[in-house]
Parts: sequence; structure tokens; C-alpha cells
Amino acid sequence: MFEIENFKKVNLTTGLPYMSITRNGITFSKNVIIKMGRPAYVELLMNDADKQIAIKVCDENEEDAIQFVKSKKTINVRWNNKDFLNTLSKMMGWSLDKGGYRVLGDWYDNEKAMLFELSKAKATLIGEKENESDD
Repeated sequence: MFEIENFKKVNLTTGLPYMSITRNGITFSKNVIIKMGRPAYVELLMNDADKQIAIKVCDENEEDAIQFVKSKKTINVRWNNKDFLNTLSKMMGWSLDKGGYRVLGDWYDNEKAMLFELSKAKATLIGEKENESDD
């Protein structure tokens, strides 16, 4: 017997969710936004010891809520916080003047959070065009 209520929708997006870190800021790809359900607000969490960053869905009333998706037309999200970029650079020993880094994200539905393992970041050259669907 076939019971449709036992099924859930599957969203097949092209490419993998990732964030790019460059001297100009941090960009979260379209697939991060889609996998997270296009949240209006997130919390930014950092695990210094394990060199991890997570962004967790939250509501705007949370103390450290950061606006994330601003409209239905949002394709990607960019944060330009230089202080946070400096913190990441020091923690990872990166020189963002020479290039950037791309980090794949893992979605944890039970936590409503996307986890980025900074120790697994791949270096990108300045001027290198990133192709979101190449993975």
C-alpha cells in the first residue's frame, strides 16, 4: 500500500553549500541559504579549539541574532565585518591578501545549523572565479 504522507519533499539543488572567505568579506552560497530554509536571522557560533564556525537559524528576538536573508530575491549572503575576518585570519594563520578560502558546509537539521570545518578550507587565488556547481 502506498501512503504519500510518509514522504517528504526533497529539494535537489545544484552544487554544495559553501562559504567563501576573502579580504572583502564572507559569502554564503545559494545552497547554504536553500538548505537552511532561507532564514531571516541566524546566530554566528565559533569553536576556536576545533576551528569551526556554525550559523544557526534563530528568530530576530535572539540576543545575538544577525540578519541573514533579507528578501525572496536574495541569491547569496555577504558579511563584510573586518574584525571577524581578522579574527579568522589570525586563528587559521591565513593571509587573505594573497587569496581566499572556500569551506564546504554540513547541514544539521536537528540543530538547524550549518557547520563549516575551517581546517578543511581550500585556498582560492585572487581573481579566481568560483563555480558553485562544480562539486
